[in-house]
Amino acid sequence: MTKIVKLDNFIETSYELPPDFENKLWKAADKLRKKVEVHEYKYVVLGLIFLRYLSYAFEERKNELKKLFSDKNSPYYIEDEEIRKEALEDKDYYLEAGVLYIPEKARWDYIHKNANQPNIAEIIENAIEILENEYPEELKDVIPKVYLKSNLDSLDLSYLINVFSEIDFGYNHKAKDIFGRIYEYFLGKFTEVEGKRGGKFYTPRCLTRLIVEILDVKEGTIFDPACGSGGFFVSAIEKLEREDLDKYKLSIYGQDADVMAWRLTKMNLVIRGVSGDIRVGDSYHDDKFFDMKFDYVVSNPPFNDSEWDSKRIKPDDPRLKVGEYRVPVPPESNANYMWILHFIYHLNQNGKAGFVMANGALSAGGVEGKIREAIIKADLVYGIVSCPAKLFYNVSLPVSLWFIRKEKPEHMKGKILFINAKDLYKQVSRRLNVMTDEHINKIVEKFRLFEKGELDKIDEVGFARVASIEDVAKNNYVLTPGRYVGVKLDIDDRESFEEKMRIYSEELERLLKEEEDLTKKVREVFKEIGFKIWGE
Repeated sequence: MTKIVKLDNFIETSYELPPDFENKLWKAADKLRKKVEVHEYKYVVLGLIFLRYLSYAFEERKNELKKLFSDKNSPYYIEDEEIRKEALEDKDYYLEAGVLYIPEKARWDYIHKNANQPNIAEIIENAIEILENEYPEELKDVIPKVYLKSNLDSLDLSYLINVFSEIDFGYNHKAKDIFGRIYEYFLGKFTEVEGKRGGKFYTPRCLTRLIVEILDVKEGTIFDPACGSGGFFVSAIEKLEREDLDKYKLSIYGQDADVMAWRLTKMNLVIRGVSGDIRVGDSYHDDKFFDMKFDYVVSNPPFNDSEWDSKRIKPDDPRLKVGEYRVPVPPESNANYMWILHFIYHLNQNGKAGFVMANGALSAGGVEGKIREAIIKADLVYGIVSCPAKLFYNVSLPVSLWFIRKEKPEHMKGKILFINAKDLYKQVSRRLNVMTDEHINKIVEKFRLFEKGELDKIDEVGFARVASIEDVAKNNYVLTPGRYVGVKLDIDDRESFEEKMRIYSEELERLLKEEEDLTKKVREVFKEIGFKIWGE
């Protein structure tokens, strides 16, 4: 496997990307969407973005090397001009910077130059094969070969190639920053138009960021057994970059039952300049990492899966052991707790997990209730966050975030932080809400106080409270935050209520008087035409 190491930059770079450039690209590319099924078009477009990225990063590194080879103060300085030209085609100079050397007929310039050829689909797929042969461990079967099978003709593909050829902001912009934004934006837009079908690959960025911030992901190992498009990994990498930490010290492991998810994650990671051990397999019954424990487990598993074949789980499955408790197999009707047990099983002794879960898991009874009780008694849960509704493109119901720790610090033992964040959102459309940086920071701040042992600064009626396991036991081991944080009474709201009641009372009095006058007139009319109204 290609070794990717961090190389000190000799050239200072800074970037300020044009606002809304992703949306302009989307509108241009979206013109052809009606010609093919959305799920097929997604792979056509994302594959082209990925090919464009590989060449952009290659050219970016090539331009950097040109300057380094000609700079007498650089350790890369080469005096002879002919040798410089040869060195620019030396694969090792690219790999040492985490960049793939791109052979000529796989480069975007070559694809763009031939965009108007009637066999452009074949040219694209030949480029993919060249890359697969050059980097089998990194790229074999990663880029979807959908171009020859697609309903898009050569003119359509030519149009798309020209659209993505316009991505050029000069070489003071890092490829991963440009294409990371484009790739993530397009993933989100395709999820929006695909609805439920596309949503299984995509977790809202606000949730992936919130979870990795609360877990405070740094170096170590991170695992997602339902990794989708790799959104949690991207948020973790971005966090390390923001904090100027070495992202290459975070080892990435992922699994998903869907081969397309595997492809999306692999491409997403390559664009971020990192690699990961990503495998295809059913996490319930074909755990590709069954003998591994991790520092961080993150996930947004399928909600309420009722077709997971629970009968295949044997009573001695190691995942059914929670601390000193042996728990039953979760019901066939709902796999939520199988996922939770799976996450716990994969934590090392100092490991932490953060994951998205359907709200029903907070209070489910029966077998699920027994499992939840065992998890709480084992003192594994350290935080629960209830989220706003409509954060997902494909699920309107609110979800909750669970945080689990294999070994709590002394001051956190026997305690759980509950946060009711249902009102922390910004509406972006009738169907979609997001949590802003301000919302995320407000929640993270409470977790930081909890970790530091400053419990007296946490309680905020209606929003946050630390409860004891004894409190939770009194509530039948239900983990719904609303049961613990209380209800906020706002004086201004009360005054507003009283003012509204005064207005409503006056309006009611007016309507009753009007009714009385109208009734009197009706009686008089009936009397004039010789009818008697009942009650007179």
